[in-house]
Amino acid sequence: MLNMEKGGSITQSAKDFGKSITPAGVGVAIAATLFGEGPVFLLLKLLNDAHLASNIAVSWLTIIFIVAGVFSIFASLYYRMPIQFGFSIPAVAIIGSALIRYPFSDILGAVLISGVIVFLLGVTGLFKWVLKYVPIPVIQGMIAGALVTYGIAVVKAIVADPIVAGGTFLIFIVFSLIPVISKRFPPILSALILGFVLALVAGKVNLSTITFSFSSLTFVTPTFSLDAILELTIPLAILTVGFGNIQAIGILKTQGYNPPVNSFVVLSGIGTIINSFFGGHNAVVGGPTIAMMAGPEIGEKDQRYSAAVLAGILMIIVAILSPIVLSFTRSVPSTLIDVVAGVAMLSVIANNFTQAFSSPLKMGALFALMTTLSGITLFHIGATLWAIIFGTIISLLLERNAYLEIVKNTKY
Repeated sequence: MLNMEKGGSITQSAKDFGKSITPAGVGVAIAATLFGEGPVFLLLKLLNDAHLASNIAVSWLTIIFIVAGVFSIFASLYYRMPIQFGFSIPAVAIIGSALIRYPFSDILGAVLISGVIVFLLGVTGLFKWVLKYVPIPVIQGMIAGALVTYGIAVVKAIVADPIVAGGTFLIFIVFSLIPVISKRFPPILSALILGFVLALVAGKVNLSTITFSFSSLTFVTPTFSLDAILELTIPLAILTVGFGNIQAIGILKTQGYNPPVNSFVVLSGIGTIINSFFGGHNAVVGGPTIAMMAGPEIGEKDQRYSAAVLAGILMIIVAILSPIVLSFTRSVPSTLIDVVAGVAMLSVIANNFTQAFSSPLKMGALFALMTTLSGITLFHIGATLWAIIFGTIISLLLERNAYLEIVKNTKY
């Protein structure tokens, strides 16, 4: 059905869950959920900067975690392997820049169409052909250009607010240098907690804005703008298909699993479509979190799925509590959020730069980076799509042999 690979018995996997979960699996499930919380600060920064209504912002956070949690539980039980869904971080950066030019409903229309495209690519299997001819280094160059502004915001925040922002960044550095702590408790959360204490001591926290309530979903009708569709749908679709999904496939294969490739794409498309009606954005399979759960230290190969199931349950709990998270971010100085969001992205930014410019397609990656940073608009189409187009053309012209070799050897 829907060109999705056949799995096993969900009922049997559910029955085996209790005896399959291990102490290491519990720890990793918690760590994976906390890891997923780090990039949320980037999303929260976007929500604050865009001045979205509170109910829309809450709905955005709620739907992306509910869909990710439910899909993680279903896929892990059905295929009996560690599969965790999440949301696309690079897509947040692209949407953030587009919110300056388009109404939010137009953005959701583009997200919806990108989900339909991803769904069709999965159902037909055409996604393998698309990724074959769009070089990964070019996409990485585009992502690096979209995300580096969040790194720059860290520097600006430290200069503007040395006590809170500078202190928070220093806390992140110190805790990153202590392996005993950083391996068990992400430095980003240490920075958030102690940074909040700093802001509180400095008198820069408005505790009256923190509310304790449960989440709710708000239906938002997507609208369709040709300009927004042309600018956003293809980059968002490529990011959805081309990163978390491909990374997860490689990780699972190296651990001896036979990952359901088409199902990853089909479910990502369905998740994105659902998200778009409640203010959310693109759903993806989470490569880094799957890497945490797929190793032998979690348990026997047939047991590791249980860690992803538990992580899915924890994500749903996070979704229920999303108003508390959102109100917290609006009670603290924006410089604190800038630093926390930026340091959460540092490794992502560094990895994209490293991988893009250590590949044979350096010129294509460079042009994609420069095009994204330029912020150009041509024929009412924004920089992110042009970055992919220009980067691919440059690689084809200036790095033709390497490009053709990569196309020839690319298999998914």
